Amino acid sequence: MRTSSRPNTPRLRALIAGAALAALALAGASAPPAAAGPPEATIEHYSIEVWDCGYPMQVEGEVTSRFLTRPNPHGEGVLAQENIDFSETWTAADGDHFTLSARFLAKDMSVTSLGGTLYEATVQQSGQPFVISVDGQVLIRDRGNIRFSFRTDPESGYFEFLGADASGPHSGFGTDLCKLVAPITGNDSATHHTPRPLGTTAAGMGYYEYLPPSYGDGGSPLLVVANGIGENGDGSAEQLDWLLFTGIPRFIDVGGWPLNRPFVVLSTQHTEEPPGLPVDCGEGQWFGSCIMQAQHDLGHPPQSPCTTPDELHAFIDYAVANYGVDPARVYVTGLSCGGFSTWEYLGEYGDEQVAAAVPIAGDGRPMWGSVGCGLGEVPVWGIHGDQDFEVSPWGTTNTIEALRSCPGVTDDTAKLSIYEGVDHNAWDPAYSGALGDDIYSWMLSYTRN
Repeated sequence: MRTSSRPNTPRLRALIAGAALAALALAGASAPPAAAGPPEATIEHYSIEVWDCGYPMQVEGEVTSRFLTRPNPHGEGVLAQENIDFSETWTAADGDHFTLSARFLAKDMSVTSLGGTLYEATVQQSGQPFVISVDGQVLIRDRGNIRFSFRTDPESGYFEFLGADASGPHSGFGTDLCKLVAPITGNDSATHHTPRPLGTTAAGMGYYEYLPPSYGDGGSPLLVVANGIGENGDGSAEQLDWLLFTGIPRFIDVGGWPLNRPFVVLSTQHTEEPPGLPVDCGEGQWFGSCIMQAQHDLGHPPQSPCTTPDELHAFIDYAVANYGVDPARVYVTGLSCGGFSTWEYLGEYGDEQVAAAVPIAGDGRPMWGSVGCGLGEVPVWGIHGDQDFEVSPWGTTNTIEALRSCPGVTDDTAKLSIYEGVDHNAWDPAYSGALGDDIYSWMLSYTRN
């Protein structure tokens, strides 16, 4: 149920793309070579559309590699050495673009079988820097060594980045690629984004505040965002920045939030009191649903890992009283733990404060079991990935389908999107609109009487 595993995904993909090609080629071999193999050269061209920054960009890339393989003298698997030339051009819809390029040596790449077609690879990388440039003008140049690991299944396409250590002046390595290129392909939405640490306001939670350029022209719609468990913190200025790792706060921070979108956005941070819930859900499939059910059954105690309904209710009261927002156009959304929190809030408070809600990758079944059709007071759009193995997709599907059997509920007031092939992170495509859903227009189509 962690939600902050992808803070620098676009940047990391750029760093590992070339080496991953070699590792995949090695992993696809039926057995390690008995002796050093002859040099092999590959050229890979690709063209994809990405929404990593919150807006569409066309990526045209080429990786050229030349590599040698040999048995690993220290254990199973093989080692490889690869020389890589790498270049990608990212182009936004308006034609603005930037280029990622690199020339480096990846050495001692270790690829080990984990069973079946699943492999783990470790790569050490050194040499010419990674460069981000615009029409030949260098914006970022990284030098030095990087050691990183990942798991991959060449048959299914599964890929999991395991971590990296860097040495040298890697000025861009620890920064989200989208933030680095915001002045080129993004906008200045981050300049409208302000941290409000716990204790600096009358709110009972620390939060990030986004005020649109239109703020002050009349009552703005309000969107309250509940965080995932990976972004829990103590509300301090330091830990509040954990909210910027994912979801709507990240898109705002990297210049990917449209400036003409009229919402005041307040992204809250939940504080989880130790030592955690007195329940053992393990780490198996859908353990997140187990935790959510336990929090519901225990009545949302202080050690709850997810934002509680009372916290959201109190925060919305605070927001309406302290911001120039329209009380008839208040909306709530959340991802993972925050998606569950959204369901729980709707069950506790119905349409008392909000006009519509969008829970993403959360489990609504606990509250459905308690209040049934009472969840139907507020229009809700449930979103989930069908390959989510942390929180069960049935937590969204079953709840929405049950709601649709309630009096007065329609397919639009109990809306459902199940993203095919998407894992727990259904929020990036939902919040960016990458798969065609416009949750923002849908929310604005509803007002509270």
